[in-house]
Amino acid sequence: MKTSRNILFSAGIALLLFAAGCTSTGSIGLLTDSETETDLGPHDSHLFHRVGHQIEGRACRHFILGIIPWGDSDLESAMRDAFKKNPSLHADGLVHVATSTSLYNFFPLYNVYTLTCTTVRGTPIRFDHSPTKPGSSTQPSSGGSGKKDPSGKS
Repeated sequence: MKTSRNILFSAGIALLLFAAGCTSTGSIGLLTDSETETDLGPHDSHLFHRVGHQIEGRACRHFILGIIPWGDSDLESAMRDAFKKNPSLHADGLVHVATSTSLYNFFPLYNVYTLTCTTVRGTPIRFDHSPTKPGSSTQPSSGGSGKKDPSGKS
């Protein structure tokens, strides 16, 4: 009985020496692709509509010996991966976004191999890129259509 405990304890210590990892999570209200929103200024109205149900994307970055990196693990890369997996949606961004970033380190004492991955999950949206006239209202009317009443009244 004591021998099996020693073996389990030794196996646990060996596992800790050869692999370590952690994960952090968060949430974001709106995440957009920096390239698809170029025609919208920072003060323009951003009308959008949902184009699907929750989608997920992942982006990873690898390190060998802590000095040789490749890949991207940023939020935008993970979002673009989600768009790539769902090309029929033609999405410009995500709303109700949940994020998680994981770091895995193998042989942490020597930093032989490290992997960090970012995952995003959210509802895909598409922006209305139609031009609006200066001074026109783009706020949704009580009917919720998002278009201005032709009479000029909201």
